[in-house]
Amino acid sequence: MNVDPDSLTARGLTRYVDSVAAALVVPRHAVHHEVSELSVAYLALHRRSPVFPELDLMLLWDERHGWSVALETAPAEDPVVLAYLGGDVLAEADEVHRFVQDVIGGRCPGQPDAPPALDAEQAEELIWRLAARAEDDLAA
Repeated sequence: MNVDPDSLTARGLTRYVDSVAAALVVPRHAVHHEVSELSVAYLALHRRSPVFPELDLMLLWDERHGWSVALETAPAEDPVVLAYLGGDVLAEADEVHRFVQDVIGGRCPGQPDAPPALDAEQAEELIWRLAARAEDDLAA
């Protein structure tokens, strides 16, 4: 996405990630996101899948594919994605919450493979959609 970290788009991403974290009751210290060449978010779920009870789960977001639930692995290893939500990369917080609950419940929601990355037009739309979230805060 590569936008200014102080832009409306960056503030909109903060607002969006915070809304998902609130829906999942993830404490602030367990949430990280950044706007960079590839904007991403990480939420530590401190929950486990019944299929992999020895490993914690994490909720990941990136601007190309949206949300996924993955296993917490060693820091030097790539995460092991269990499922991608698919659909809108800015899915509503309640939809993300249901997705996570389904994964934790051992159901197979979403899709096993990464959705196609956004094309240039969709990526531009994402920038404006995130900026609109920040503008909503300014208007309130």
